[in-house]
Amino acid sequence: MGVSNITVAEYRNQTTAQLVKLGERQISIFKSIQRVEKHIEKLNGQVEENKTNLTKISTVGSIGILIMPVIVSIIMRLV
Repeated sequence: MGVSNITVAEYRNQTTAQLVKLGERQISIFKSIQRVEKHIEKLNGQVEENKTNLTKISTVGSIGILIMPVIVSIIMRLV
């Protein structure tokens, strides 16, 4: 392990460069997270809409199942 012979100014410049790179990466990560959050919001809206539609379909199906025997019974009495 050798001792590196760099000046304080060089060390400071290297450290500053590293911090700038980290700052740029952090900004990039935050932008990616924002895009993901927007996409998740969109998907959550679609899930909510699908949930509502399934509830409507289930309601109509249940009503149909309850009314069909009554209609068949009425038709059978008329025939």
